[in-house]
Amino acid sequence: MIRAALFALFLGSAQLSAQSHPLVGVWQVSFAGGMRIENGAPTPILRTGKLTVDIQGDSLIATLVTDPMPDLPTRPPVRLATKAGPGNATFLQRSKVTINMNGNEQEATSVSTWILAATGDQLEGSVDRKIEGFDGPGGGAQPVKGKRVKN
Repeated sequence: MIRAALFALFLGSAQLSAQSHPLVGVWQVSFAGGMRIENGAPTPILRTGKLTVDIQGDSLIATLVTDPMPDLPTRPPVRLATKAGPGNATFLQRSKVTINMNGNEQEATSVSTWILAATGDQLEGSVDRKIEGFDGPGGGAQPVKGKRVKN
């Protein structure tokens, strides 16, 4: 009986601490949604969207819904996942992208590393994208900023 009570107490406190992870919530974010390279110079394409972060078991699960922009195709929601730990979180994302080089389009795989940290209602971090098999100039890690809109 005492073991069951201790187990229930431990389980309840573990769930409570997991739910209080600073990244859990809904965030309005701005980030580099891609890179335009003209004459060898990379220029980030700035995007905005809603990032929803939940905790499931021992993992953080995030969904990014990018706001529509004129002249750019609508993006499907992106799912990010990582182990929940203290402090910042590093999410890896793989997606298909289209590269347009001098009017010639080709499909490739983009690998994005999102490093995010929250302090109160402010989110900061970076996103670094690499295109597999592409050795062109890159922009390196770009800033991600956000403000909590809902817990």
